[in-house]
Amino acid sequence: MAIQARYSGVCPECEERWQPGDLIRADEDRQWKHVVCPDTPPEREHPVCQTCWLTHPEAEGVCDR
Repeated sequence: MAIQARYSGVCPECEERWQPGDLIRADEDRQWKHVVCPDTPPEREHPVCQTCWLTHPEAEGVCDR
């Protein structure tokens, strides 16, 4: 059964916060979780360069600029 949250909390499945009014549900262990966890951005295979904001797979994320 889903209910609207009255307080904010953290989902143990996705570790994202829910806010009052979001739909949450209790599992069999009585832990509250999102009804549907929000989409998380995909993990990057290579780090993003902090200089040019591109990925550089052959240089381990180091920019040559």
